[in-house]
Amino acid sequence: MDTTRTPTRRILVAYDGSEDAELALRWAAEEARSTGRGLHVVAVDDAVTSPWGTEAVHRGEKVLAGVEDSLGDLDVVLETRIGNVTGEVLRAAVSADLVVLGSRGHGRAEDLLVGSVSQHVVRHSPRPVVVVRPTHAPDSRRIVVGVDGSVTSSAALDWACARAERTGETVVALHAWRTRAPSTDVWSAKARAPEGLAHREVLLAESVAGMRVDHPDVAIEQEAIPVAPVPCLVDASRNASLLVVGSHGLGFFGGLLLGSVSQAVLQRAKCPVAVVR
Repeated sequence: MDTTRTPTRRILVAYDGSEDAELALRWAAEEARSTGRGLHVVAVDDAVTSPWGTEAVHRGEKVLAGVEDSLGDLDVVLETRIGNVTGEVLRAAVSADLVVLGSRGHGRAEDLLVGSVSQHVVRHSPRPVVVVRPTHAPDSRRIVVGVDGSVTSSAALDWACARAERTGETVVALHAWRTRAPSTDVWSAKARAPEGLAHREVLLAESVAGMRVDHPDVAIEQEAIPVAPVPCLVDASRNASLLVVGSHGLGFFGGLLLGSVSQAVLQRAKCPVAVVR
């Protein structure tokens, strides 16, 4: 037995047979083909609503029936699991390179990416997560990245640039912020002016500078827009092939994936959303 063989790197796909799960499977299959990775397709039967035993296993096998044939010559591992959907997806994610999920599910997994389960997967996955949504502009060659100067937004930008090296797409580094009216300083009684566009452009340029060095062949565009993050990102996603954000923001994107903002981006984006740690 050859113990020196490198284990196959795999993309994890949470699959329940729904239309959105099929969309996620196709996205993951394209990613696997272009990167030489395998797929790990998992169907989870929720133990809360389903009995343990062979009946649940058979349901999972039924969901996965025909999946391997539809993927052609890709290296595919199919697996059925019984238990909490979130917990099982996160456990499977430990050995994956990337986690891919549809934006909605059905049946016992109907809440797979609606509400708390999606937030838990995005927050706690040890690997990047792609939530696949229908693409408004399928011919787009733009990867939009939310940039706020945080460590995770830097990781998101690096991840997007690495992808663009392979796909030849343009990366758009987008810095958005909520504008506020000047307020009065209670100590000096002087009006405080909001930070200007120039300051934001400097922050964005500093965030992008290192990426231009690390990824010299990638075309990177910079956009600093004084609009609240959610509507800005959602609007930008209309002409993007992929929207990439960090798992935690700070400052201008504060709480980006910690509550209502994250839910809005994941549910309203007009293209797949990648969340990078």
